[in-house]
Amino acid sequence: MLSAGCSQSSDGTATPSTSIDKKAATAALWDPCTQISDQTLRSLDVDPSTRDSGVGGVETEGWKMCSWSSSPRNDYSLTVDSSIFTVDDFKKKEGNVDFVEIFVKGRNGWRYHRSTDHKNETCDLLFPTSKGTFGISFYNLSPSAKAVPCDRALAAADVLVPLFPE
Repeated sequence: MLSAGCSQSSDGTATPSTSIDKKAATAALWDPCTQISDQTLRSLDVDPSTRDSGVGGVETEGWKMCSWSSSPRNDYSLTVDSSIFTVDDFKKKEGNVDFVEIFVKGRNGWRYHRSTDHKNETCDLLFPTSKGTFGISFYNLSPSAKAVPCDRALAAADVLVPLFPE
């Protein structure tokens, strides 16, 4: 996958770079684990103490990802990420389907599903940035969960999108 990186100019500002340095580009990403307040998380009905950074606690190059779950029953989770990958990269990824353009709090984005989600238990939103994308994903984790995933993901986006840097 191709993506643009950034290099630091002599005056300290980030400038586009033609070489790809995934480690530096990843380090420069907005970090949802540190940039979303506990108060905001509680307003989204997730428990700040359930924070899980990365994918199952493992950091992945090209991503800064954080997940929180509902408490006390752990019926659903919310994941917010920033990545160096573009909307086109997501559209080309096998299994990502049904892309629909959305507009949330003044920002264009995309709603999509995963072809493996046969029970409509997840919903993914994607917002392009100058450095890649921001994502919001909602997952029903329990058969007793009654939330409509895309309704909950879009409600979270109303709160979270204004926090995303341009």
